[in-house]
Amino acid sequence: MKKKISIAGPELRNILKSESAKEQIYSIFENVHPFEIYSLIEGLEIDEIGKIIEYIKFPKASDIFEYFDDDDREEIFRTFNRNDMITMIEEMSSDDRVDLVKSLDDNLVNTLMPLIAQAERNDIKRLIKYDEETAGSIMTTEYAALRQDMTAKEGLTHLKKIAPDRETIYSIYITNNERIIRGVLSLKALIIAKDNQLIGDIMKTDFVFVNVNDDQEAVSKIIADYDLLAVPVVDENMRLFGIITIDDIVDVVIEEDTEDFLRHGSVEGEADYLDANPFKLAKQRIVWLLLLVIVGFISGYIMQLKESVLHSVIALTFFLPLLNGSAGNAGTQSSTIIIRGLATGEVKFSDVKIILLKEISIGIILGILLGLAAGLRAIILNNDFRLAITVAISMVTVVTLANILGALFPLLFKKMKLDPALMSAPFIASIVDILSIFIYLSLAGYIFKV
Repeated sequence: MKKKISIAGPELRNILKSESAKEQIYSIFENVHPFEIYSLIEGLEIDEIGKIIEYIKFPKASDIFEYFDDDDREEIFRTFNRNDMITMIEEMSSDDRVDLVKSLDDNLVNTLMPLIAQAERNDIKRLIKYDEETAGSIMTTEYAALRQDMTAKEGLTHLKKIAPDRETIYSIYITNNERIIRGVLSLKALIIAKDNQLIGDIMKTDFVFVNVNDDQEAVSKIIADYDLLAVPVVDENMRLFGIITIDDIVDVVIEEDTEDFLRHGSVEGEADYLDANPFKLAKQRIVWLLLLVIVGFISGYIMQLKESVLHSVIALTFFLPLLNGSAGNAGTQSSTIIIRGLATGEVKFSDVKIILLKEISIGIILGILLGLAAGLRAIILNNDFRLAITVAISMVTVVTLANILGALFPLLFKKMKLDPALMSAPFIASIVDILSIFIYLSLAGYIFKV
């Protein structure tokens, strides 16, 4: 078990200023897990982090370095000397290595590439061509492969040789000389096999795989559905290009969920809140807010058209926030559940009839309960039965309609091959506001004969 330590930033800064900084840093962190080190140093200045990583030495240095996000990683990388830059690139896992190279400017990349070892250089050139958010962009080429004509004993011997340079050996891929994948073998199956058994006889030929161009979100679902530690990545000819491991998928799930969460809240861009300046954060929010302002203008226009109704029955105004809030919340709840169901695969567009019937039923039930409460308030405080009827019927109508729209919009977006999370909660609430005001004031005009 790696030991845990407690040391504050100021102490590390003092150590870095001492003449024996290199020896002390190495000694302090020698038996500490890379994540513990990352947690301790992430709050330091970039140049201080760079020095600590440099003093810890490889390969642990690259393990710590990979915990940082892309922006910090690039800044830290620039603090290294030329030799450490090259070593860092060579020591990193292939997928993280490519992400780093993509973030660097062309001049630095052109300077470093000829100095990088041939194998790693070829690996970078091969992986950098894949589009962002595809299986190819997150896969690693550091997989364990055996031939099917090997015996179990020969396979274990070969595996011991290549294991130090592989990201995982729990799943072993059986390929021919052209890298065509023939089967998959677990490490457990290889260990318990008899020495003279052929790999081809104990491998599984009914295995799950993904294409290099598959979307990373689809890959994450496959790994979750089949409970895999890793999945092979192939081309149309079943040629093995790499593997995607569960740790890479955890990063994808966090990234995709964060993106969906921000979109559903009408915020575009990354969630780099603490590091971003106010202008950048404002830029991420302004487009949706302007759109919502325009939608709000429509609500105001409807109220202006129905001005005579409001003038005749002033008490109607008191219930507008209640109706709008109830309908907006109902629509947001409905859309959130459907968006999540679409993301997990529980809900599909083919289920639209069932979903709409269910949401109509839920809307009526909720609307009646809320309508009775609002109507009772109108009778007690305003002593107006017609007002109570208006508010109660409006509540049932707008809550039911909000539920329908909240469920329907994400499904339609999915059908149009758009991200359902784009149907943000504020947007749904604003649309429902327009309909609520129109329905409420129109019904009031009819009941009060205004």
